[in-house]
Amino acid sequence: MFFEIFIQMLPYLAVFAVLGCIGRTQQKRAKEREEEKKGIIRTSYIVKTEKILTIFFIMAVVLFGGATVLSALQQEDIFPPIVFSIFFIIALIGTVNMIMWKLEVNGDEITWRSTFGKKRTFHFEDITYCERKKGSIRVYVNGEKLFTIDSNIDKTEFMEDIKRRRIPVKSYWANQKRKK
Repeated sequence: MFFEIFIQMLPYLAVFAVLGCIGRTQQKRAKEREEEKKGIIRTSYIVKTEKILTIFFIMAVVLFGGATVLSALQQEDIFPPIVFSIFFIIALIGTVNMIMWKLEVNGDEITWRSTFGKKRTFHFEDITYCERKKGSIRVYVNGEKLFTIDSNIDKTEFMEDIKRRRIPVKSYWANQKRKK
C-alpha cells in the first residue's frame, strides 16, 4: 500500500526536486549579480558546465543504454540496436565531457582540466589572445590553442578577467577574411 502511494507521488517529488535546484541556482546567480553591482571582484571561481544539463545527459545515457539492450533482446533486426547504440555513445561522450571539463581560476593562476583528465596550469600573463566564434571562446597560450569555453557554459567572470587584464579578444570570422 505504501509502495503504491510512493510510486504515484514520485513524479511530483521529481518536479519539486528540479524546481528546488532551479531555485537554488537562481538565488546563487542573484547573489553573484549583487556582488558585481557592489564592485566585489572575486579572485577564485570555477567555470564548468551547468549541473542540470549534465543531469539530462546522464538520463540520456541511462535511457539510450536501456533502449539499446532491450532492442537487442527483443528485435530480430540489427538496425534499431545500432541506432540506439549510436545515441548512447554520443550521450556517454557528452556526459564524460560535462563531468570532467573544468576551468578553475585562483587569483592569477588558471588550472584547466580537459575532458580526458589532462591538467594544465598557467597564468593570465601566458594568454596571448582569445578568439570569439559563435558564442564560444578559444583561448590561445603562446600562439597555440589551449582550450575552448563552449557557448553553453557561463563564462562572464572569466571574460571580465580577460577585459580587466586587457587581453585581446579577436573575432574568428574577421581572422578568416584576413587570411584570404
